[in-house]
Amino acid sequence: MNTAQPDPTLCARAVARLVAVFNSASTAEEAASALTCTETDALAGVLRAAGDKEAAKTWIAEHIATESECQGHEEQDDTLPPEPPLFLFHANSNDTPAPGTQYPFSVSDTARATARLLGNEWTAESASSWGVSGVVTGPHSTEFTFYVDYEDDLVISFCRATDDDFPEKPVLPDDVKDCAAGVYLHLASASEGLQTLAERSAAAIRAVTGA
Repeated sequence: MNTAQPDPTLCARAVARLVAVFNSASTAEEAASALTCTETDALAGVLRAAGDKEAAKTWIAEHIATESECQGHEEQDDTLPPEPPLFLFHANSNDTPAPGTQYPFSVSDTARATARLLGNEWTAESASSWGVSGVVTGPHSTEFTFYVDYEDDLVISFCRATDDDFPEKPVLPDDVKDCAAGVYLHLASASEGLQTLAERSAAAIRAVTGA
């Protein structure tokens, strides 16, 4: 049983090769035999995602029949509910990626990655069951809460405890700005990647704590 979704890169290659093959092939059988096993699977995945399961089966069957070195292909189990494809489009052409593919990490993941960079004395946990906020704690009384505010900024909120000897006017990194809640990462976005955001966040906390 094959329930894996088609890889977008392989799909693009398969479609590109299919166009090239059709330009030179005189029959569908020639076209099917010219595709590799991987390209055939990718093409079948595209056809299934488009809702044409019979066409997917036909292409696989033609490929098996004409490719002497083919070891066979497992058919997708149509009795199971199909998983959403990696790329979908509404009728109005808006891109609708499958869940978890466009934003592969949460705000609480950023908090945990930051705590790891700060050292063994630091820990982090989710501040909500949705992972949309996280709390970083360390060798101080002050806690640092990560969340995204209404302006879409990644905020590190904190309230200085009286027993923490933090600098009154910390020298913040150039890409970290003051705000009413604490500090925020200027122009931060998930597209930077988890590691980069964690490094920026760790630098901000070090500056605030005077580490």
